[in-house]
Amino acid sequence: MSEPTVYDAAAIDAYNLISSMLSPGAGLAAWVSSHRPLAGRTVLDLGAGTGVSSFALADAGAQVVAVDASRPSLDLLESRRGERKIDTVEADFRGLQLDSAFDVVTMSKNTFFLAQSHDEKIELLRAIGRHLKPGGAAFLDCTDPVEYLRADGTAHTVTYPLGRDRMVTITQNADRATQAIMSIFMVQGASTLTSFHEMATWASLPEIRLLARIAGLEVTAVDGSYAGDPYTARSREMLVVLEAK
Repeated sequence: MSEPTVYDAAAIDAYNLISSMLSPGAGLAAWVSSHRPLAGRTVLDLGAGTGVSSFALADAGAQVVAVDASRPSLDLLESRRGERKIDTVEADFRGLQLDSAFDVVTMSKNTFFLAQSHDEKIELLRAIGRHLKPGGAAFLDCTDPVEYLRADGTAHTVTYPLGRDRMVTITQNADRATQAIMSIFMVQGASTLTSFHEMATWASLPEIRLLARIAGLEVTAVDGSYAGDPYTARSREMLVVLEAK
């Protein structure tokens, strides 16, 4: 099994800024709520990072358990959660074995793609199934692989401002043959430069359907946006809802 993407203390501040800017937050919570009301429900947030999705889910009324393999990420989440109902668990979510089951399981912004091989993705989906209550649902928030295929192997770079004195440059390179995406993040301030990277392996919707079936789950809905727009060949997002068979 390959190592999960784990951010160390040096990268956490930069990761948190990027996550706050690019992660769906309230959009994710609104999408989940359109399928499963969150108020009073229990949610397992896998790959929670510094808490952007966990905070939004808790603000929508859910009681959240946030799981991440990075202790510095969870430390920052805990320092910022306030009175929100969020518990934290430091763990590699692929082999997760908690004593509780949940109404909802979420994996936001391509976390599912961090499982590198098909076998690892199946293992992750089985872990999701183990933690779903009867009638519960899991939500995978993914970028449609077509977005990566459009790059045709050419590195794509964008730069965003982060407040008044910092900027982040994100460079992505997609390899069609291996379905791999290398993302390099460089955060530059007046006197510091922080760099870290992610390696992901995408899966198309037919692949996700097959992997889910092997893991004992079924794709019951696919949306093309957080607003619930239909998924089409032109959708940038591939928002997948899974339930136990």
